[in-house]
Amino acid sequence: MRSKKIKKVVFLITVLSTIATIIGLTYDYLLPIYLSFKFHTDLSDAASVGIIGGADGPTTIYVSSSQDSHLITAIFALLSIAGVTYLILTKRKKDSKNSES
Repeated sequence: MRSKKIKKVVFLITVLSTIATIIGLTYDYLLPIYLSFKFHTDLSDAASVGIIGGADGPTTIYVSSSQDSHLITAIFALLSIAGVTYLILTKRKKDSKNSES
């Protein structure tokens, strides 16, 4: 009974982490490729500079670059692989017990 609950939780976490991995890969790799093709630009040099200031205060300069979220995508991918491996191994163990009986 307890192993069924654990298997359901592992299955749910595996599905959610797989969805997060697919979204992360789409955002990190496929979207920049599509945008660079669509706008005929190289997005590897993308960044922004914003200058805010005026006559009545100090001038402020904001500089930003692209955010690196490859680590999060890699963590979700590893969780997906671990979950699928666990589910396959528990299924094989169950099948081998049924064939011995």
